Amino acid sequence: MADVKEMISALGLTDEIHWDIALYVLFFLNLILMSLQSGSSAFGALLSIVILVSIVLDKTRAFGYMLDPGPYGPTRCHEEIFLGTYLIRVAMFALPLTIAGMTKNGKARGLGILTGIAGGAYMFIRWYMEQRDVTTKDLTCAYLFTTFALQNVGVILVIARLYWRENLHLGTVYRDIPVTVTRDLAAHDVEVEIA
Repeated sequence: MADVKEMISALGLTDEIHWDIALYVLFFLNLILMSLQSGSSAFGALLSIVILVSIVLDKTRAFGYMLDPGPYGPTRCHEEIFLGTYLIRVAMFALPLTIAGMTKNGKARGLGILTGIAGGAYMFIRWYMEQRDVTTKDLTCAYLFTTFALQNVGVILVIARLYWRENLHLGTVYRDIPVTVTRDLAAHDVEVEIA
């Protein structure tokens, strides 16, 4: 119960007022963006909700309290170490730009670009100030073999790609489908078929 009280108290201004103000500005920009999306695109409104939840998670330092912080405190685990924190900050950057790219509303497009740039600046500055020196052993805040786990995930992705390439025919070139030529061809290498 004490953790919930600490998370609720973190919604107000804390001793890091510059991050608090940045998150408040991002929250209200995304709230306005969501209100501009509400009538035209349900998917855009859903992405806006994901952004707002990400901002609240970052403001309350929720990952430090939801997960085992290991040898670190909940605040340090969330702000400086945990990989999920970086990923929600990436969402604050990428999702407004996605909304801007898919909307038909001109006002929402401009606000989405502005919000995405602001989210990108916030993400990069927080990464540079706090997270850039984190080793791969510490990405989860607990005593896990994170490097070993990341290698296993990489192997699983390679195996999945090989399996799905055969089933989905990824990487195959059909003769009847035009493809893009990415380099200049010599005249004797060109074969022209007349249909």
